[in-house]
Amino acid sequence: MNSNLFQIGMVVLLLSIPCIPHAQTAENPARTNASANDNDPAADAGPATGDSQEQTGNHRPIAKYEWESQEPEADGVYDPATGEYLLSVGLVYQKDGRHEEAVKAFNRALQIKRVNEGLQGAGQLIILEQLIKSNIARADWEAVDQNYHQLLWVHKRNYDTGDPRLLPVIDMVGRWKLKAYKENLLESSAITTIGESEKLFSNTINILQRQYGQHDPRLIDPLYGRALTNYQYAIEVANKPQDEFHGTGSPTRTQVVCRTIPTPNGGARRICNTIRVPDPSYYSSRANSKDFAVAQRISAVGKALKQVVQIHEAHPDLPGDSHARALVHLADWNLLMGKKTTAFKNYKSAHQVLTDTSEHQETVEELFGKPHYLPALRLPLPEVDKKLEEEKKATTVLASFDVSSTGRAKNVKIIESEPENATSARRKAKKTIKGRVYRPRFENGEPVETLNNKIRIVD
Repeated sequence: MNSNLFQIGMVVLLLSIPCIPHAQTAENPARTNASANDNDPAADAGPATGDSQEQTGNHRPIAKYEWESQEPEADGVYDPATGEYLLSVGLVYQKDGRHEEAVKAFNRALQIKRVNEGLQGAGQLIILEQLIKSNIARADWEAVDQNYHQLLWVHKRNYDTGDPRLLPVIDMVGRWKLKAYKENLLESSAITTIGESEKLFSNTINILQRQYGQHDPRLIDPLYGRALTNYQYAIEVANKPQDEFHGTGSPTRTQVVCRTIPTPNGGARRICNTIRVPDPSYYSSRANSKDFAVAQRISAVGKALKQVVQIHEAHPDLPGDSHARALVHLADWNLLMGKKTTAFKNYKSAHQVLTDTSEHQETVEELFGKPHYLPALRLPLPEVDKKLEEEKKATTVLASFDVSSTGRAKNVKIIESEPENATSARRKAKKTIKGRVYRPRFENGEPVETLNNKIRIVD
């Protein structure tokens, strides 16, 4: 044991001696003496939470955990009771806003749970859910992504592919991937992230349609997810260079090239050789492949939005404002595609649905009271949205970077940000700088590299 940790632990223990009856409420079950008095309610109370925390204070059980957890070998590092204790202490840390410590406790509890119940055990789900909460609070988006993947993986190992109980977690992870894409939260490529989101929403739709048919109201949110992800995917495909697409046939074709050379006797001889040259039809077919890939995504958006409207038409009992929103989102898409007549027809239908009764006046104002940037469709993920909103309040990032003679940014470094822990803003600023093209500095009429440029970005 580390001597400094031991000394700290002994000080904490000595300070807690006058309060032993209260401190027992946080006793590690794995370390409790088997001969303790079974009639002592404090001994059976478990880790203090809720109202009892207000009486004993958050830091007393946390202090005991910090000391006790230094010697887990006493009754076995993988004792199930130790895992339950660590989960409880993690929840205390979480409630106290100490999310770094909470994540450490949850991760240890998760490891113990997996050792005792296996990698596929459903008992770890509650720990993963708490890890997601604390990692969101820390704005550690890579860890959040990993936790969501683990959560989905465990669910898939415990439920069959078509089991409706899979749907909530698939939908949640799909929303997370969509949010991560739109806010540049992850290091992975944008097209990979949005592709994963689209696949998750498609899985949900396939499960629901097999179980309940194409007009079941439970399809509405997943179809909106399909529409959003395919729209963003189309943008990513359109931005990909043409040379990343495969054409039809071979990039080159054979061509006979002939030339005439003089002979020694004053005559001439024609010599022909077969060479390979670029095939124009291959490169035009690559352009066609890109156009086709974009068109597929565009078509998927329209089909999804039309299906949502059809679901509302098949279920007149659905709320009027939901029907109106479906018509408005379809009209938005019509407008983006240049179909103005169809768009305004759908807008008018939506407005009529809302004005048939006086109870939807707020929705009328929301949808039609001011201009909206299109597409206006959103899928919320409350905890992530809240954290991102906190980070975006007066967030600034100062960065340094070099600009090459060809106008590209390199060696991008974040110097500081306000607030300091604005993780997503720092990552977004870095991606923004790398993605820009710059006019290089010139010396004597020639472009040259410029080192240590600085820029402050306001998010």
